[in-house]
Amino acid sequence: MMIKKIIFLSIPIICYSQISYKDVMSLSDVKQFKRIMIENNYEFDSEDDDWIVYGYDIKKDSLENTSSKWGGYSLNDDMFMLQFSKDGFFGVLGENDEILEEVKKNCTYYDIIEYENSGGEVNDYVCYSCIQSKYKGKIGFMISEGSGYIRHFPNN
Repeated sequence: MMIKKIIFLSIPIICYSQISYKDVMSLSDVKQFKRIMIENNYEFDSEDDDWIVYGYDIKKDSLENTSSKWGGYSLNDDMFMLQFSKDGFFGVLGENDEILEEVKKNCTYYDIIEYENSGGEVNDYVCYSCIQSKYKGKIGFMISEGSGYIRHFPNN
């Protein structure tokens, strides 16, 4: 019985893959984005003229694809976005908060940046400057409707 408990408790640790602070700091271009997505067991979802999208354990049906974690890379301006839903195994307080805590320790607070999404909704992101990052610009964090978002704001 004890062996079964050990095996059961170790399965999530063995199977769970997670994007880290180091991964985010290394995002410099579309190839690095794809590498990080693939190495963290995300699967390709879609690509159009503007965005490449990956999801973790995507559930597909005739209406839409769903996932607890998404990653997107804008081909127009080299912006990336990560979304972590609390519907995931460790929830919104998992990867999003772990990365934010590392950013707060290693980076400098910059400002609040307002970002208007494609639906016209405006959200506030708390943003940081990270001199050790490979990307150029700021990194922002916010939580909305049960999902944590990490968004790169390229220098303009």
